[in-house]
Amino acid sequence: MEMTFSPAHLQGTAAAPASKSEAHRLMICAGLTAGKTTLTGYMDSSDMAATRRCLRALGAATERGEDWLTLHGQARKPAKLPVLDCGESGSTLRFFVPIALAVAGGGVFRMHGRLGQRPMDVYRDLFVPRGVRWRMGVGCDGAAELTVQGRLEAGNYVLPGNVSSQFVSGLLFALPMLEEDSILAVQPPVESAGYIRMTVEAITRSGVVMDEVAPFKWRIPGKQAYKAENGCLSGDYSQAAVLLCASALGHDVTVTGLAQQTTQGDRAVLAHLMALGAQVEETDAAITIRADKLHGATLDMSDCPDIAPILALTCQLAEGESRLTGCGRLRIKECDRLAATVEILNLLGGSARAEGNDIVIRGVKQLRGGVSIPDYNDHRMVMLAAVAALDAQEPVVIAGTNALNKSWPEFLNVYRDLGGKAE
Repeated sequence: MEMTFSPAHLQGTAAAPASKSEAHRLMICAGLTAGKTTLTGYMDSSDMAATRRCLRALGAATERGEDWLTLHGQARKPAKLPVLDCGESGSTLRFFVPIALAVAGGGVFRMHGRLGQRPMDVYRDLFVPRGVRWRMGVGCDGAAELTVQGRLEAGNYVLPGNVSSQFVSGLLFALPMLEEDSILAVQPPVESAGYIRMTVEAITRSGVVMDEVAPFKWRIPGKQAYKAENGCLSGDYSQAAVLLCASALGHDVTVTGLAQQTTQGDRAVLAHLMALGAQVEETDAAITIRADKLHGATLDMSDCPDIAPILALTCQLAEGESRLTGCGRLRIKECDRLAATVEILNLLGGSARAEGNDIVIRGVKQLRGGVSIPDYNDHRMVMLAAVAALDAQEPVVIAGTNALNKSWPEFLNVYRDLGGKAE
């Protein structure tokens, strides 16, 4: 159902939602143990539900409260060829393919939306020569299905560094559970290095040993077991970036719950906002952004593509020209986010264009608004349009907001609590 977002001024303090990236990883480690783990600070969403479903398919049990999740690893034996419904979560799909091969000898992976179009050839090219059966098809309801059958073999694995870090993480999760030792190496240059570090951090926190013999090259002993470790989830910089960028655009928003020491690559939003002329006020408890005047800059998005759309909006309202580089992976998200970001900015009265894998933006003083924006079935596009409407001359109509359930179901409540107008 469409919703109208009107110009307004945001003011107040908001807590960042739990890190989706960290939650995926800690949930998986917990699900692979033989014990009970409780994660506090948990926020449910469509992507989190996908990872919970896949863990249950592999034998774990889960209990969910308002802000906590308890997982009982290895609660039962998985089916011979379990069905793992990944929803529209790319992280879930790529993390679980090698895990399912290691734990259950494969599985049937169901994919919805554009997930079936996401590249998976990195795994196919690794696993098929090692005897894994690989078949991409369509289920009876029209959803894409990937069936993999076989056992993940220990050995030497080499991955290019310019593919999604999710492939690296999937192997990092699975290889310690094999009978023999393995070597996993990522060839430079390594993109999204922070997300790989986040995976290693979660795994080693669960008692698994990895020896990094060279940068992004690990010797991984086999016959290891994950150990239960309770934890508290950190705030998510990728979601908080929406509020931090709004603050840079003149709104009085303070964001709490964000760790200063973190492997989250999207913490780069702070450096990018400073490059645009903003001042960052940060304490252990909160972050506030101030900006008297923003100016154009060149920002590298290769390690943090998820925050490119909201930074593009910030650049659109900065003086001069900006260029967001390394945006190629935006094309294979829930929508073609590179094209959608450019389209939204231009519909709103901005000036943006795509040049290869870059987004080039010529700043304007104010956006016109007064238009209807598609939802693109993409949560980041909805949030981009909602923040853009705050400073537009006229209201902005968004075709729907259901996509927010993928990552931040409470976004509209937070938006309204801060003074945003959405009806």
